[in-house]
Amino acid sequence: MTRAALAIAAHAATLSVESAEGASAWVQLLPIGSFQSRDGRYNAHRLADRGAMTAVIAATLKRAGATEIVVDYDHQTVYAARPEVGGTAIAAGWIKQIEARDDGIWGSVAWTAAAAAKIRAGEYRYLSPVYSFDAATGDVGVIISAALTNSPNLDLAVVTASALALNPTTGAPMKSIAKALGLAEDADETAVLAAVTTLQGDRAAVATAAGLATNAATAAIVTAIQAATPDPAKFVPADQVATMQTQLAQLQAGIATDKAETAVQAAMTAGKLAPGLKEWGLALAKSDPAAFAEFVAKQATVVTPGGQDLPKKSPGATSLSDGDRAVMSALGLTEEQMLASKKTETE
Repeated sequence: MTRAALAIAAHAATLSVESAEGASAWVQLLPIGSFQSRDGRYNAHRLADRGAMTAVIAATLKRAGATEIVVDYDHQTVYAARPEVGGTAIAAGWIKQIEARDDGIWGSVAWTAAAAAKIRAGEYRYLSPVYSFDAATGDVGVIISAALTNSPNLDLAVVTASALALNPTTGAPMKSIAKALGLAEDADETAVLAAVTTLQGDRAAVATAAGLATNAATAAIVTAIQAATPDPAKFVPADQVATMQTQLAQLQAGIATDKAETAVQAAMTAGKLAPGLKEWGLALAKSDPAAFAEFVAKQATVVTPGGQDLPKKSPGATSLSDGDRAVMSALGLTEEQMLASKKTETE
């Protein structure tokens, strides 16, 4: 696996006053063939042929997308990203077009008024490109940016990590990042950035759902979610609750049926309900136990369990028969209530 690196000013083109005249000017960005830094810190880099230049231009335009390639001052676009250096990355111009020529890759730069004045005044004399290259072969990868500079032989060894971030489409670190994001190892910058954006959006959504700011720390999000998660030991699953409710309803229905049958049997035993009315009595006792109790309390004793007529009761009876007590017990009546009911029957 080859390693990608970044170079600043391994090649620097000298600017002329004419370079600053007009709205834009064509300047050489990289030469064809092999080239090396003047102090020999780099091994030779190369643009092998026109095919290699065409490939570099295609990769450069793909990386840039809808944005234009900046020309800054003294490579501040790169160095401003370093906390220990910092800086203001003011644009000196913008590369509008790139083309392959017989002697290398050229770019059409639209200078700012300030940059054009500095070139005319001799304040800046060199254009230094920033580009990625294969550390094993020296082949140029993509052009990242360029800069007006008077010291066109800088070494980027100390900012290799930041440099790779500028060109994440090559190199082992980016392949590992793509794989960690669930992408293919050869995923391009657009796919990697899209995956990162999705993750950031998902994280923000989780934070919002937890009642926190979208930029809340991960630990705070986890704590909020844990605090909002119900303790399983204190809650019963909904399906179990439904099962228990069904079972309770069945149990209550069974109890109601048992009570109704007991009350009806007691009424029949006491001679207050004819056997032919048993089903009617069961239906009433199940649906409205109080109404059935009231009916039985007011009902005169009509037949004995054997079906024989009972003798007429004397007015003002003050005692309860065994049958009366059975009905009273089945219906949950007090003795006073049962006596009152019998009194009503004789009046």
